[in-house]
Amino acid sequence: MKFCTLSLLLLVLTLQFSGVQPHKRFHDVMGHRRSSASMGHHGRLHGWSPDTHHWNEKLYPAWEDGDSRWDNCWKGGKVVALLTSDSPALIGSNVTFVVTLQFPKCQKEDENGDIVYDSNCKNDSSVYPGQYVYNWTEWTNCSDWSECGNATENVFPDGRPFPYHHNLQRNNFIYVFYTLGQYYQQTGRSAAILSLNTTNATLGIQLMEVSVYRRGRKWHTPVAKSSGIYIVTDQIPFYVNISQKNDRNASDGIFIKDSPITFDVRIHDPSKYLNSSAISYKWNFGDGSGSYVSNNPLISHTYTLQGNFSLNLTVKADVPGPCTPVTPTPPAPVTTPTVIDTTAANATDVPTAPVPTAPGKNCLIYRYGHYNTTITIVEGILEVNIIQMTNIQVSTAESENSMVDFVIACQGSIPTDACTTVADPSCTETQNMVCDKVTTTDQCLLTLRRSFSEPGTYCVNITLNDDASLALASTLVSVDGVTRSTTTVQGVLLSVGLLMVLAIAVTILLHKKYKQYRPLERNVNGGGVSVYFNHLKAVLFSGNNEKDPLLKSKAGII
Repeated sequence: MKFCTLSLLLLVLTLQFSGVQPHKRFHDVMGHRRSSASMGHHGRLHGWSPDTHHWNEKLYPAWEDGDSRWDNCWKGGKVVALLTSDSPALIGSNVTFVVTLQFPKCQKEDENGDIVYDSNCKNDSSVYPGQYVYNWTEWTNCSDWSECGNATENVFPDGRPFPYHHNLQRNNFIYVFYTLGQYYQQTGRSAAILSLNTTNATLGIQLMEVSVYRRGRKWHTPVAKSSGIYIVTDQIPFYVNISQKNDRNASDGIFIKDSPITFDVRIHDPSKYLNSSAISYKWNFGDGSGSYVSNNPLISHTYTLQGNFSLNLTVKADVPGPCTPVTPTPPAPVTTPTVIDTTAANATDVPTAPVPTAPGKNCLIYRYGHYNTTITIVEGILEVNIIQMTNIQVSTAESENSMVDFVIACQGSIPTDACTTVADPSCTETQNMVCDKVTTTDQCLLTLRRSFSEPGTYCVNITLNDDASLALASTLVSVDGVTRSTTTVQGVLLSVGLLMVLAIAVTILLHKKYKQYRPLERNVNGGGVSVYFNHLKAVLFSGNNEKDPLLKSKAGII
């Protein structure tokens, strides 16, 4: 035993002093970012290879972070690899990764897969638009698949040949993915997509790494590295979108009493893993109304009391699967978030394991997801109505704009603010907006006076709001010009003046004719002419009287 150990030590020393390096393996090149705690036994991923395989360092140089060779690995600057995923993924489903290469300024990939300078980009360098950065089409020396397959450089780091593809000569980048102690290799252009099945993946937060190489004649050059986390969970990932009409801010968890609240459950399942599953939703709204089970992800509920209520939801999926239990690899000791919550609610994780039915052809695996949050119910504005609009005639000296009074009534709580938005007739282009404070009243009835600078048709939106709610009413208003209204008033006054002169002349004649028949005591008070002119004034100037005595109780003008 001692002899074997001594021989091994002498072999290592001989290799070091002779300059011969031992073969590197994938975990030596790709796994250096992983901590020792995260390394361990993992289930075999379908289509992936263990990281104990040898890495061809001669064909694929392995550079550490900070190596100066990274600065000169690409002409004109550095390439950045952006790695994204559609995580979290329910165990058994697929998680998809996308790698996108970002080239230096004014560089792009053409239809042949070559990298050229963009003709539409202003470049301060000495290169000309259309000039190649890297032209693989020019130097690729294989014209068919058989020649490309025999080329020594057309292999992956583990020695496997590039797979046949009709656009092989256009796939000028090699992508090496690494996770859970295993690797996957593929060729591609400036973007690559990888789908990973999580049936045998380890639960929890995992790390995906990718190294990108540029194809070369004698060896392939590293151009970029990237990494990102993804989550594998046995809890159904979902979020709940809570909305309510007239609610001012859905994200604050405050909603209005006596108004339906809509709860929309959105399950995160981009790979359609649950498409063939029966999914049920068990609700408890926390107001004493009991539990409610539905197969519909959309539900409405109305709270009739004010206060704080605890909302609970359990989502259950009956997933068709093998009758033999599929036990995932136990997760690392970390907290795994499994619920994405747009309402800032808390998620409760309850570990579950696949529960198969009795042996048979049709077996099910039960998966669960849990959600709970606290919502607050308060009084709010339930409805707003425009009950009357009145054109206000003003003289040119008073205002150059046309004035319109809007009488507004609402239901629910008393608003604190009133805003008027004026737009074009299609209600798409806003022209102006005016907001005012509303004085406290016993009832929600107020008048808004708004001015319009030009005649025409306008879309008017009136919103009333308080701390928790915001209600809207809309209408179309046709406004006449001020000049037209002033001319009409002047014409009426001129006609009235002529009628007054004529009436005075007739009165004088009648007075002379019937003077001897009128009692003298009636002339003392001057009642004849006064009464006549009072009747004439009532006919000609009836607009000065109150048209609708019911409006005497309306609130002051804002």
